[in-house]
Amino acid sequence: MLDEKGPVLIEVNCRPCGGNMPAKFLDRISGQHETDSILDSYLKPKKFFNKAKQRYRLIAHGALKMFIVPEDILARSSSWGNISLNLKSFYKSNFDEIVADGIFYGKTVDLNSAYGIIYLVNEEKGVLHEDITFLRSIEKNAFSLILSSELDKIHELDEDKLTEELKKVVDLTVENGTGLLITDQFLDNPNIVQISADEIDSINQGFDYIIVNLNKSLIGRRDDLAVEIILKIFSNIRYGGTIFVPETTYKYIPGQRKGLEALLINSNLRIELPIHGLNTGIMASKRILE
Repeated sequence: MLDEKGPVLIEVNCRPCGGNMPAKFLDRISGQHETDSILDSYLKPKKFFNKAKQRYRLIAHGALKMFIVPEDILARSSSWGNISLNLKSFYKSNFDEIVADGIFYGKTVDLNSAYGIIYLVNEEKGVLHEDITFLRSIEKNAFSLILSSELDKIHELDEDKLTEELKKVVDLTVENGTGLLITDQFLDNPNIVQISADEIDSINQGFDYIIVNLNKSLIGRRDDLAVEIILKIFSNIRYGGTIFVPETTYKYIPGQRKGLEALLINSNLRIELPIHGLNTGIMASKRILE
């Protein structure tokens, strides 16, 4: 169009959907993609025009999500690979592999400065939107689950105080069935099974409740590896079982309380009201299969 300064080029974006999206991704959504349509228009024009007359129907619903980086960051790890596979709508993602020296990302100011891209597809539109809402929540409240600078890794622990607080937690929960304590501070208590973080592969799903008391085990690991431990524990909770994570554990998880809540939701666990007396932690239960 022309204005007082002369001609102005306006992009109205009227073009076939495609861009850099994978053909198979678009096939999942609409049953065809622009390469098929272009080839048909030249090689099989009758098929092309017949298809153009058909009613437009989607097979599934799709979306792309790119993360907004809230501030300049030298990222040294990312937990995204441990989280993404649990999304009900997850199709694939493209993210930079974090190198040993880290990668610098500037604060997002436009599309080109966003971080990564996630492809989402699901037959249920509501499920797709749940995943988008979940990702936006992580982006806003626990971005260190996406990119972590690995700062503040030096902590002084008062192990006597931790042990005393842990005793109170165990005393309040032992009447609730067969319990498992995953801990860095072991107790002289025969009423609960106790293992270390290095033994979580031996967990079976026969426990009514699990208490996670990890601090040294998380401080000494990269954030993505700490998240991997927590998610592995969550995957071993039986249906109907509960888990309690005290503040003395979640303060060492990326995003702290908000980060833990995101990991619980991502693991299909329901956050519950804690037992009376357990005021400094988060309790959750395994949802019933739908």
